[in-house]
Amino acid sequence: MAEIREIEKYEWEDAMALCWRVFLEFESRVYSEEGVRNFHNFVNDRTLHRAFMNGGYPVFAAYHGSRMVGVGALRNNTHLSLLFVDKDCQRNGIGAALIDTMRQYILASGKFTEECCMTVNSSPYAVRFYHDYGFTDTEKVQYKDGIIYTPMKLYM
Repeated sequence: MAEIREIEKYEWEDAMALCWRVFLEFESRVYSEEGVRNFHNFVNDRTLHRAFMNGGYPVFAAYHGSRMVGVGALRNNTHLSLLFVDKDCQRNGIGAALIDTMRQYILASGKFTEECCMTVNSSPYAVRFYHDYGFTDTEKVQYKDGIIYTPMKLYM
């Protein structure tokens, strides 16, 4: 099994590069040019990077030895804003282990609403994964700024 931990500040570029690489391989073909550009802008956003550097955007990674093979991140305390696993490591429990780690982080932080849930805007590629994990749709498929997603919630 992979080791999972919060990334160090010097690992930010590697984490975002992994997200971008996996997005291009599995997600980009269903998005418009605008959607691909907006996702690229998101993983390269300086404001997001500053939030990470100041401790306001926790990012977790899975490692096989020294190789980063998965990334997960939380926005606004309980929203899963990134979850990407390297192609060679998919379907081996790494995505679920990242979510498990982030759930424990949320519960330990005490920064959750009364209903205590994690939310995600699932890409079309990941809908089945999130359903299998236990997330439920909260709305139908959405389209915004070229991004296609299904809003979901997981009660903790």
